Amino acid sequence: MTSDTVAQPGQDGWSVLASIASQARSRANDCAVRSAAGVVTYKELWARAGNVAAILSAATSGGSGELRVAIGVGPGADWAGCLLGIWRAGAVAVPVNLEHPPARLRLLAARTDLLIYAGGDVPGWWADSKPAVALPRPGMDALRADNLGINPGAGAACILHTSGSTGVPKPVVLGHGGLARRIADFAALYRITSGERIAQLAAASVDVVLWETLLALTVGATLCIPHGRQRVPGIGLVRWLAREQVTVATMTPTVLAALPEQTLPDLRLLVVGGEALDPARFRFWIDRHQVANAYGPTEATIATHVAPHITVDDQPTPLGQPVPGVEDFLLDEHDQPVADGQIGHLHLAGVGLADGYAGLVDRTAHAFPTLTIDGRAVRVYRTGDRAWRRPDRQLVYAGRIDRQLNLGGVRLEPEEVEAAALALDGVTAAAALAEPAAGREVLALHAAVPGGRITEATLRAHLASRLPSTAVPARIHLHPSLPLTGYGKPDVHALAALALPGAPPTAGPDGLSTAADGPAGSAVALPDEVRVWWRQATGAEPPTATTDFFSCGGDSLACVELLHRINEAFGLEIPLADFTAHPTPAFLARALASTTQESA
Repeated sequence: MTSDTVAQPGQDGWSVLASIASQARSRANDCAVRSAAGVVTYKELWARAGNVAAILSAATSGGSGELRVAIGVGPGADWAGCLLGIWRAGAVAVPVNLEHPPARLRLLAARTDLLIYAGGDVPGWWADSKPAVALPRPGMDALRADNLGINPGAGAACILHTSGSTGVPKPVVLGHGGLARRIADFAALYRITSGERIAQLAAASVDVVLWETLLALTVGATLCIPHGRQRVPGIGLVRWLAREQVTVATMTPTVLAALPEQTLPDLRLLVVGGEALDPARFRFWIDRHQVANAYGPTEATIATHVAPHITVDDQPTPLGQPVPGVEDFLLDEHDQPVADGQIGHLHLAGVGLADGYAGLVDRTAHAFPTLTIDGRAVRVYRTGDRAWRRPDRQLVYAGRIDRQLNLGGVRLEPEEVEAAALALDGVTAAAALAEPAAGREVLALHAAVPGGRITEATLRAHLASRLPSTAVPARIHLHPSLPLTGYGKPDVHALAALALPGAPPTAGPDGLSTAADGPAGSAVALPDEVRVWWRQATGAEPPTATTDFFSCGGDSLACVELLHRINEAFGLEIPLADFTAHPTPAFLARALASTTQESA
């Protein structure tokens, strides 16, 4: 294998690790990872992976293929070194998003055998009864055996957790073979070479982080990792993309929509996915770059379909055709193929299909059945997505067959949000659904709180302590009771038709509310640009001092962007947690006033 190519699936000894090991030999002093911490070469990264493998082997007396190791470090070269080191030790990686609340992290810890963390005190969410090892220092001696763990075979590579309809995340088990094949095929499809500078923008717990990391490292390219505010969708991220001369980036349409339209001459490929794409909305980017639309659930390893070059005339936007090794089937309610042009339930088969859900036998059997299709037995994954096939054989998305939501590129099971709400004493029923706000959809929760003992703020704080920020509802509607179906379940269709109590108040000619909000319903003085940013984030003016950002249309991503803009423009450091606790214009006005007083 030459230094300019990636081994192809089927070659003897081929794997992600074997390919990266080859890059470490042939490109030893080339940059593997660039971040705020500096440059790490391929030789150094491979040595870090060896250090991690050594310390894991020592901590577990050799380890085993069943050992599940949580990666408790943030984005950067250390994260990549941990991933590769876990595989070199023959263990299974469990990526963790350290920004998730402790309650969720403790749940993941219960499913994991060992934690590798950055150092210092062991994180409080980790179980005392389970081993934890600190990240080895870069100066430690690496393992001497060059071939250690570079060909892990077809076993489990990692476990990724997705939102679960039973109220807890589902642990999806991805295999080495499918992951390696998917990375190699996409490298060939997009002609990824060693000269690329690939952005790593995804959160550490989602499958796209594997795509970004391994796509770069298997071909000898540079993985570029933003830090802190640079990761927030907005002008800071665009400036970072330009400064780092990024050539390949992957993001959701929601993130792309938050970026200022600024020319990025080095960016040749922009991969979007995770939610529906409206080409007309992104004409600026489509006219200047190759924009590819990718589709695929975690259960089928990152992406299964690609429309490699979207144009503004692509209406409706195609999901594309299956990538090599993937089969797709559109089936009716009897699991029989539908005719071309007809809508069917999308089933996936072939290379990259997950082993199932770890420890969930019944859920795995239901989601990954073996069906007889066209006279042959095929193991498939039931995606829950509806689609139809165009004459050119590309698929077009046509909605869901269940209640699963996809908001801002994040897959959400409403039942998980509802279960978290019901865990609060005083909430007797709950229903989560999507509601329109500011030209997009946001997550809303309707909760029954008889007697009014629970406030919106109390419920929001409770949910924030149990769910990722992306799953905390933008709107919370409290009712004495909820309408029910004949089966005694909350009637989501009836709720969707209700007049929304959290909708933005009607604005008068001066842009202020005509209804009182708070004790006095008083307006609040904010700089003009902050008022504009608020309106862009929520679709409504900040009508009074106590208007709630989330109730009038804001969501978690818009909240991050609003604070980023304010902090950057006014030299502030308003923490996200503080604004989430007090999401009002009055809070922002106080923060801005304190800065004015300090500078006076």
